[in-house]
Amino acid sequence: MKNQLGFIALGLWVVTVGVFAWFFVKGYTTTGSDHRRQILLSPQEKDMVLGEMRAMLSALNGVMGALAENDNKKAALAARTAGMGMAVDVSPALMAKLPADFKMLGMGTHKQFDEFANQLDGGMTAQHAMKIMNNLTNNCVACHQGNRF
Repeated sequence: MKNQLGFIALGLWVVTVGVFAWFFVKGYTTTGSDHRRQILLSPQEKDMVLGEMRAMLSALNGVMGALAENDNKKAALAARTAGMGMAVDVSPALMAKLPADFKMLGMGTHKQFDEFANQLDGGMTAQHAMKIMNNLTNNCVACHQGNRF
């Protein structure tokens, strides 16, 4: 009897971990009317994610404006506003709803902003900065082409 109860408990644990892993990877999604993956969030969660995206766009705009003034220090400050520091207060409930590849792309983009800021502080050319901004915006394009909220 004890062995059967142990196997039942182990089985329930495996199922629970499996379901959690499934949602961690897949997130809470469906297919949207335009055939992109639709990530299903509450209105507040959606506002938060879209606000973060707008902040990244504003950071890129700040970098471009500073580079136009030939001010790498100001450009680095703008880039840092979209770095990993912006991603620290995300709720675990929201993270559980986001697909794994979306999380990886988002966190990778935040890290790229921090690396970009460090390179700007090191005195890179505007041409090199444009190449990095192209890579950053490729992440944005890829995300928006494949996902919707």
